[in-house]
Amino acid sequence: MKKFAFAALAALTLAYAPSAQATTFVLPSANFALTNGTVASPSFTAFYFNSFGSTGAFDDTFEFTVPQDGLASVSVSTSFSGGSSNKLTFTDFIINGTAYALIASPGGQSRTIGDIPITSGVLNTIRVIGTITGSGIYTGTVTFTASPVPEPASWAMMIGGFGLIGAAMRRRTTTVRFA
Repeated sequence: MKKFAFAALAALTLAYAPSAQATTFVLPSANFALTNGTVASPSFTAFYFNSFGSTGAFDDTFEFTVPQDGLASVSVSTSFSGGSSNKLTFTDFIINGTAYALIASPGGQSRTIGDIPITSGVLNTIRVIGTITGSGIYTGTVTFTASPVPEPASWAMMIGGFGLIGAAMRRRTTTVRFA
């Protein structure tokens, strides 16, 4: 009977435990803003952050869409005043569903990841999950560059090359014999 009571108490404790505060920021917002270019331009730079003044868990998602496929470079780092009462720790850093490990140092954690494929017309996400003790802030940047689109002359040359290959293959006569 004691085991059942203990199990029931543990289940109730887990059910009422405070969960991580989930917040979503969409570009542009106060916590996720452009610093160079526009979302519709072939390249832009954005700044994202969140600051905390209380203890607890956090789960922040930053969302954006782009008009062209391309590559992005994303960075993130923590900042807090010294002492054991103020500490911000990342537990997960996820970009479009891929988790990346963070590099720890005595002053906090940081990471820069380059050549991340960003897809046009879909919701791209940067997710930062962690805990805070006291007060602190994390900051990050996103730099997006669209993939180059071939010029019309390049398309014409490529289609012409396929045509020449097709004509050469058509002129070649091949005889198939079965024994």
